[in-house]
Amino acid sequence: MDKSKNAFLEEVLSLEQSIQTALELINRYEIENKALKTKMESLTHEKALLLQKNDQARSRLESMISRLKALEQKSA
Repeated sequence: MDKSKNAFLEEVLSLEQSIQTALELINRYEIENKALKTKMESLTHEKALLLQKNDQARSRLESMISRLKALEQKSA
């Protein structure tokens, strides 16, 4: 009976260790997930700013092209 009790206790300890390992992994993944979400928000914001700057540059370029064409037509 003592052997079966020891085997049972060893199994319980093994399960406790497995649960502890799983909880540590969950905690690590939660921290990693939070960091990734923060990074994604930052990159999304940066992308929006870059798209805005790209649109502004395109508008300025189109405006300069229009002015050059107008000057060219006045010269001709």
